[in-house]
Amino acid sequence: MLGDEMIWVGEELTVGNLLNRYSYLKENYGLNALKLGFSIGISESSISRIFNKRNKAQRSTLIALDVALSEWEYLFEGDDD
Repeated sequence: MLGDEMIWVGEELTVGNLLNRYSYLKENYGLNALKLGFSIGISESSISRIFNKRNKAQRSTLIALDVALSEWEYLFEGDDD
């Protein structure tokens, strides 16, 4: 049993924040929407629609993007060591 402890994921999660992180990885390491989308099982066009704010993404999708971007950051920044 976990008791009364709860973990809140993505408390300050915004599309703008995710877009900034994606843009940084895209510019500096060549990450593209195809790779990011594949990471979480959505299409390249869905990534584009989310970041262009043409579609309102579900919270679960934003959390998945956050996790995927964190993994890509870890992968790329680990190469700098």
